[in-house]
Amino acid sequence: MSDKVKLNKNSLREQNQSLKLYLEFLPTLELRKQQLQTEVRKARIEITEAEGRRSKVVDGARSWAGRLEQSAPLVRQILSVDRVEVETVNVAGVKVPDFRQVHFKKQPYSLVATPWLFDAAIDFFEKAISAQELIRTVTQKFDLLQHELTKTTQRINLYEKVLIPETRENIRKIKVYLGDQQTAAVCRAKIAKNKIVVKAANAGN
Repeated sequence: MSDKVKLNKNSLREQNQSLKLYLEFLPTLELRKQQLQTEVRKARIEITEAEGRRSKVVDGARSWAGRLEQSAPLVRQILSVDRVEVETVNVAGVKVPDFRQVHFKKQPYSLVATPWLFDAAIDFFEKAISAQELIRTVTQKFDLLQHELTKTTQRINLYEKVLIPETRENIRKIKVYLGDQQTAAVCRAKIAKNKIVVKAANAGN
């Protein structure tokens, strides 16, 4: 930018306007960064809590894990995911997913022909799948917020380390150039005036 700037008053006015805009917009970016940092921290906590929820479900089934594993093939025939209900919400200006619940499809089954733990196995898989979908959703939310935070930080760095310093340097160069031009013009005027005075004096003689 500095190499291409024109050294004139119009360019000086444009550079001053640009600097004003940069300085006005920077606090907005910094505020957005703070908001995003807060939301990223919250999302990280949500992931930890969701993982804890899944661990609790799994730990609660350890005592009958063998029977649960035996029931799994039959559960897969009867239980399936119909849809995962996720809404899109606005968090700090970013559209992110918000987990609601998992809707399941259940095929009818005989209470007599299935093991007595079968109902508990179905309940376990519903809770485990729901916990996994919650983790997937909050992780996606975290990734989106983190991506926006990175972009905002990059913009702040661009303003602070590139645009504002370059614009200030451009303004300095233009002012120095215009000042030199003005000084040169004054010198030329004085020289011209002296010449006129000398010429007039010679003419009088």
